[in-house]
Amino acid sequence: MTVTVVAVAAVAVGGFVASRRTPESQVGSAAPLVAPVQTPSPLKFTGPEVVPIDVRKLPVGAGPQVTYLRDRTVYGGAGTPVKVPGRVEIDAVARLHDAVLTVQLKTVRDPLLVILDASGKQIEQVPGVDSVVTSTDGEAAAYASGGRYAPEEHVGGTVYYRRSATGPVKRLAQPGVHDVRVLGVTNDTVYFQSSDDLTGPWNFYRWQVDQPKPTRLTTVRSPIAVSGDGTLVAGLASQNDSGMCTTLMTATTGTQRWRSCQYQLTRFGPGNTFTIGIPAGSDPYGDLENVALDPKTGNQLRKWTGPSLRDARPEDGDHVVLAWHDRPEPGSRSALVRCTVSSGRCELATPLASGTLLLGS
Repeated sequence: MTVTVVAVAAVAVGGFVASRRTPESQVGSAAPLVAPVQTPSPLKFTGPEVVPIDVRKLPVGAGPQVTYLRDRTVYGGAGTPVKVPGRVEIDAVARLHDAVLTVQLKTVRDPLLVILDASGKQIEQVPGVDSVVTSTDGEAAAYASGGRYAPEEHVGGTVYYRRSATGPVKRLAQPGVHDVRVLGVTNDTVYFQSSDDLTGPWNFYRWQVDQPKPTRLTTVRSPIAVSGDGTLVAGLASQNDSGMCTTLMTATTGTQRWRSCQYQLTRFGPGNTFTIGIPAGSDPYGDLENVALDPKTGNQLRKWTGPSLRDARPEDGDHVVLAWHDRPEPGSRSALVRCTVSSGRCELATPLASGTLLLGS
């Protein structure tokens, strides 16, 4: 797992040549799929199980409601677009109210959290931070310094929690461990992982931020994703020929719901109506498919295919925003595509363009 993480980091640090194209030019006459959306409960599924995505044939819809980075400008979320100054590679972005949090990588050994206000003015820098998450309502943020990209050289870390970009910060020191990484935050609870040594497995912790110590949930091993409400967690279970199997568990008890050796779970939809999966043994330059799975049964709800799908975020309880690339290599052109889980229909959420494209929290 360490080798994979370092390889992904190397791709990120390599960077892409940006040619800025603002999403404001994306307005079209097609009726958007979301504006706003009332999530069906329960979802009623129609249309094909497998949906190929060709952005040249898609209708144009509304801009993404999720946070994302195009070149060096952060869009979506609660605030207006914010341009991130400088030239350092941006590895992760998040919105806390109308403020912007970015993890920047001078090198894989030298990460930095930069916090900007709504005008793009720098509020704070936090050296060493290499992971960041925000709550689904955008009211809280958690981040950590933990040697994510160079764990063999880094021991110990710190978990941070805050509810505003300028307000007080709570800190939790984690000495003597490796690869401290935040996985989720909800209300006043932070979920994070760390390892006792470089070989794993990774331990799962819940930190109530008014408490001096976290609680280790021993029934969950090697966590990789936590639902927005903190009730479900996906963890790596066992190795097979194509990669690691993923187990979906109840976060409080570690009770297993189901296991998949075909897909690795990455995100949960609001209300846990679906979970997003990527092929086991995923490639840093993208996959040929992304799926929506039923969190209760593990059954496939929908599959989307493309030349290179590099990330996906739930937009609401029935929509997914996918980062679509025209080829699995550096210098590809990319766009954000919104797809409906219940119908499979897709639309263009940002124009096809060159330059860095990154989905955030």
